[in-house]
Amino acid sequence: MNVYHVTWVTHSSRVSERMVTYKVKSGEPLLLDDDLELEITRYIAEIVKENNLQVLAYNICRDHVHMILVCDSSNLNTIVGKLKGKSGFLFKKAHNIIDTFHLWGQKFHAEEIKSEEQIEKTINYVRFNREKHGLSFNKGLQPLVTSMTTPVEGLFKAINKTTSGGATAQLIS
Repeated sequence: MNVYHVTWVTHSSRVSERMVTYKVKSGEPLLLDDDLELEITRYIAEIVKENNLQVLAYNICRDHVHMILVCDSSNLNTIVGKLKGKSGFLFKKAHNIIDTFHLWGQKFHAEEIKSEEQIEKTINYVRFNREKHGLSFNKGLQPLVTSMTTPVEGLFKAINKTTSGGATAQLIS
């Protein structure tokens, strides 16, 4: 098992180097208000519960999502694909959107977290990301976040000495 800080963005909210190079025109950026953030977080919480995913932290910030996810590296793309795909599907269904519509940008970014110290720093970064972006406190988010997150305590345990004499950290599964 590995721990990843995963982020993804709403459709057309970012312009990549590839888009600039190939002169890809993006549409109007999709920016979420507090109510849409709550709605989408409900969908994501439902997907997390249905699939017994281990999420250590979550936040949604108008045009992007942060999540700390525990999973095998071989399952990361599938899990993030399901989170983005199903939440987009549920959003379209709830809003009776029958035309082509993309809630999320195509890609996502994942950075592996390799230590307890890095987990603590990243969890705080995710938790306070709304403040970093100057967004208001969305009081409805916290109960949803609490319902979908797994406690961090005891997640890492120092085991076996490496050949160089340092301790290695391994997830307790």
